Amino acid sequence: MVLVAVTVAVAIAVGWLRGGRVRNLGHAPLRGAPLVVAAVAAQAVLAVATAVGAGPRLAPVLLGLSQAALLGFVVVNRLLPGMALVVVGAALNAAVILANGAMPVSREALLAVARHPYEFAPGKHRLLEPGDPLPWLADVVALPLLRTVVSVGDVVLAAGIGLLVSNLMLRAPRIEGRRARATADSAA
Repeated sequence: MVLVAVTVAVAIAVGWLRGGRVRNLGHAPLRGAPLVVAAVAAQAVLAVATAVGAGPRLAPVLLGLSQAALLGFVVVNRLLPGMALVVVGAALNAAVILANGAMPVSREALLAVARHPYEFAPGKHRLLEPGDPLPWLADVVALPLLRTVVSVGDVVLAAGIGLLVSNLMLRAPRIEGRRARATADSAA
C-alpha cells in the first residue's frame, strides 16, 4: 500500500511536469468503481477478521474476492494506458497468493527494513518457508526507505498505476451537454 501511495504521488509529479493537470483525473474515463470498492471492502473485512483471529480461515476467500474484483476493474478499463502492467502485476500477486493460501514474506527482507520478522498481518501474509511454490513472486523485495517489503507483482502493478495516473493527467476532460453541442456546431 505504501508503494502505491508513493507511486501515485510520483506519477502526479511526472504528469504535472509533462504538462498534465490533476483536475483531469476527476474526468478520467474509469469504469467499474464498485469493483474497486468491493476489493477494498474485502481487504478491510480481512483486516478485521485477522484482528479477531479469524483471518487464517477467511483469508483465501477474501483474498480471492479482492483479486477477482480488481481483475474485473482492470478488464473493463483494459484499454487505458498502463492497465496491461496492472493486469500482469495483479496476476503475479494472485498466482503466489493462490498457490500459498496467503502472500509469503521473506524473513530477510523484513529484517532489511528493520522490522521484526513476525510483524505483518497473519491471514493475508505468512513467512516464506523452504519449498513454498513460486517463492520469487513472494514479498521478497525490501524497500528500506519506505520501510516495507513488496513483491515483483507489486512493483509491476505500481508501474502500471504510475503510467495510468500520469497519462490520464494529460487527457483533456470531455465537455458534456450543451457545451459539447455548441463546440461541435461552431466547429462545423
